[in-house]
Amino acid sequence: MVEGSQIDWAGHAHDAAWAMNDSKAFDEAVAAAIEFAKKDGNTLVVVAGDHETGGMSVGANGVYDVKTEVLHDVTATGDVMASKLSESRDNVQEVVKEHTGLDLSEDEVNRIVEAKDPAIAINEVVSDRALIGWTTSAHTGTDLPIYAYGPQAEAFSGLLDNTDIPKKMAKAMKIELNN
Repeated sequence: MVEGSQIDWAGHAHDAAWAMNDSKAFDEAVAAAIEFAKKDGNTLVVVAGDHETGGMSVGANGVYDVKTEVLHDVTATGDVMASKLSESRDNVQEVVKEHTGLDLSEDEVNRIVEAKDPAIAINEVVSDRALIGWTTSAHTGTDLPIYAYGPQAEAFSGLLDNTDIPKKMAKAMKIELNN
């Protein structure tokens, strides 16, 4: 079992770069599992999430595009950057430039300086630059996809209740559950 748990925290914090990095690491783990399953021929790989967080969307400020290249230069989370801010936050421009490569506008600097939570403000400025939007800092009710590869993968198609997933996995492994 592999858990990509950091994407949840990234969604709460509106940290698109952190979410992308965790997704990349998770994707690499899934690729390794599928490669093993292809060679083994007897391994079922199931990829499922428990919920979506943050309501990340492609497109921000009325522009439906994404600039992922903005996220490639981010070397720290918003929390790390916020922890490096002085008490007066007069070093916002320098801290954000060091960890993102971005030159902030005066409005962006003021947004971070005046924010109740500077970490989220930094993340939202970076997200805006990448044209990534957020709808909430909480969990959403979005249906999640489920992917399966290997023997009995067909049992994981269609719309499933999340409580059915472990039952289907137990059946695939020939494990009897006590209900």
